[in-house]
Amino acid sequence: MTWRQECAQIIQDAVRDLPEGMPLDERMKVVDGARPDWYHRASWPKKAWQAARRDYLVRFGYEPRTKKAAERRASAVSELPLFHD
Repeated sequence: MTWRQECAQIIQDAVRDLPEGMPLDERMKVVDGARPDWYHRASWPKKAWQAARRDYLVRFGYEPRTKKAAERRASAVSELPLFHD
């Protein structure tokens, strides 16, 4: 099992009984509260936790602050007919 898979399992265990319509900010608090203490002390576990957290929360409307997400938003805007010559 990889670090990321272990993180995803911890998150799934924490959110198993949450209602589907729970607001994103409350859902984020539950996920953040489930993080074991040692997952924010070391570099690689911290990165794996953030990736698993992002993967989970995107399904509920979370917009990641990653370079890839910013590029995706920029390309979506540039593809609008309004901005073409």
